[in-house]
Amino acid sequence: MPARRPPLLPAHRPLPALALAVAAACQLGCAPSPLVHARAAEQLQRGYRHLGAGDAERAEVAFEHALEFAPDLPEGWNGLGVVARARGDLEAARRSFTRAVRLAPAFAEGHANLGEVLLAARRPAEAADELRSALRVDPDLAGARLNLARSLLQQGLLEPAARRDRWGEARHEYLHLLEAEPASVAATQDLAFLAFLEGRLAEAALGYARAASLAESPEARLGECLSLTRLQRCGEAQAACARCLWLAPGREDCRVALRAAAACGGAAP
Repeated sequence: MPARRPPLLPAHRPLPALALAVAAACQLGCAPSPLVHARAAEQLQRGYRHLGAGDAERAEVAFEHALEFAPDLPEGWNGLGVVARARGDLEAARRSFTRAVRLAPAFAEGHANLGEVLLAARRPAEAADELRSALRVDPDLAGARLNLARSLLQQGLLEPAARRDRWGEARHEYLHLLEAEPASVAATQDLAFLAFLEGRLAEAALGYARAASLAESPEARLGECLSLTRLQRCGEAQAACARCLWLAPGREDCRVALRAAAACGGAAP
């Protein structure tokens, strides 16, 4: 039975880190701009506290209230974008984040959030532009760096003629992120996926195993299993897929991969 590609790329199945990059970036944008109306600043802070407590409805009201006092407050529009993104309304989120960065072109978190939304909307080239804008202002925005790498990876899938260049750029960004955050599970796992796509199977297996050692997940164990199956390391592959099923008993892709690993000793995977 043929081994399948690990479903780990955000273009196909978003990892939690893709959505979390929005929330993490927004927390950095909580501080209001200088000389903001006192009531607007108060409502802005309340809005982000509501978001932190998981109350999107009250957060939306607080951000709207802030904007009544200061209609051109970038952080208020950013907050409304976060609320819309949390609800899955990508178009409303895009409009709000766009308004925020037009009001404040150096608002790194706004660019990062707009880039994430564009990536989620399958517009990776536009996403990359916004994410680069965010990193020019603040090179330490890890979520922006991760999503930039993912946008380049996605561009490579969509544009075969440019694949080698885009994937090379993606690898560079992932390594850049790992220099700043050596224990980044998302970057480690994405690099393993990139190695799998490029046929570097031993490197992929090691990468997935490292990701699992940092924070074990069904996705990491599934990727490890598929890589090992392709390498004909059947016993190790079975152990990895069995672990995937132990972590997520209902996952059919882990079950299918386990059957392929069990059969790989007698036939090509």
